[in-house]
Amino acid sequence: MNWEFEAVVIIEFVIVLIGLAATAVLFFRFPTLPGIRRGQADYPAVSVIIPARNEAHNLPLLLMDLRRQTIPVSEIIVADDGSEDATARIAAACGARVITLNKKPEGWTGKAWACQNGADAARSGLLLFLDADVRLGPEGIEALLQAYANERCTISVQPWHRTEKIYEQLSLMFNLVQIGANGIALPKPLNLGLFGPVILIASKDYIRAGGHEKVRKSVVEDIALGRQLKKAGLPYRLFTGNPAVAFRMYGHGLRELLQGWVKNLATGAAQTPAPVFLLVFFWIASLTSVPLQIVKFAVTSNWPWLAVYMVLHLVWIVLIAVLARRAGRFQAWAYFLYPLLMLTLLGVFAVSLVRRIFRLKVTWKGRAIVSEEKPCE
Repeated sequence: MNWEFEAVVIIEFVIVLIGLAATAVLFFRFPTLPGIRRGQADYPAVSVIIPARNEAHNLPLLLMDLRRQTIPVSEIIVADDGSEDATARIAAACGARVITLNKKPEGWTGKAWACQNGADAARSGLLLFLDADVRLGPEGIEALLQAYANERCTISVQPWHRTEKIYEQLSLMFNLVQIGANGIALPKPLNLGLFGPVILIASKDYIRAGGHEKVRKSVVEDIALGRQLKKAGLPYRLFTGNPAVAFRMYGHGLRELLQGWVKNLATGAAQTPAPVFLLVFFWIASLTSVPLQIVKFAVTSNWPWLAVYMVLHLVWIVLIAVLARRAGRFQAWAYFLYPLLMLTLLGVFAVSLVRRIFRLKVTWKGRAIVSEEKPCE
């Protein structure tokens, strides 16, 4: 039995090493939103569209940020998707144009319905879709317009994640998985879909791709909209954010955080191509295996292997710390307790997968939704 034990140990060790190597591929580069070049003039007019349902807490902060921009926007449209709080009143008081949507049609998700109506009402040639939890520094809009001027195509940003409360640290691994699975940080970016919180797109391109009407049933409408752009032959460029283009996800309680990631995780995984999925799989397997092996070898008093895995544990802590600082502002203890974060990730993924397989409803913003996504082709 000893040789069988050693064979299993070697296999587990190889998996850990593959996961470490996968890190270098999945996170080869963080394409951070470029800085502003002074002297740029004549930026095109842009309409900001904010889909909002029960966003009375977040909305005033974003609207205040929009008023402080170095480059003013031509209009701010808040598409109020049947909110049950003071979202509409607050938006109007802050000077936004409010579109009230009381009856969502069958076959539409709420966000897609709100975005489409906001786009239909917009007057500018550029549309900027922003989630209500996005936070912009004074140069945020200018940075986005500069990127659009450079690339001349749709721009989408995964915002830099600001966290404050202890439970919010649980989002760290979800953020990293999202960045890795989208292919944005690979040596040769795949760009498997847009990032929903920040999308800057020309109105003509939006119409040509079919808008949100084409992805009306999608829970992860950002990934689906990116696929529609590709089908229409329209390029897009993805960036990761910085403190000037940030967000604070799920800042109103642990339940909101868990519901949000349950809604997105398994559906997003189904859209990930097999090669990228395998890289993410080995990355997660390595992170999960190391603490388990430490416990196993400590219990069996296998000191040589315990020493090896203690070193690997420290390596992972350093790597997580480096990646976390590129993704957002997380507390240092989260790096050291990454096994707890991994346990949360795996638990949420299991729940999300079960709900997807059996087409069970997920509650989000007071609504029950069912994923209609098809696997990535």
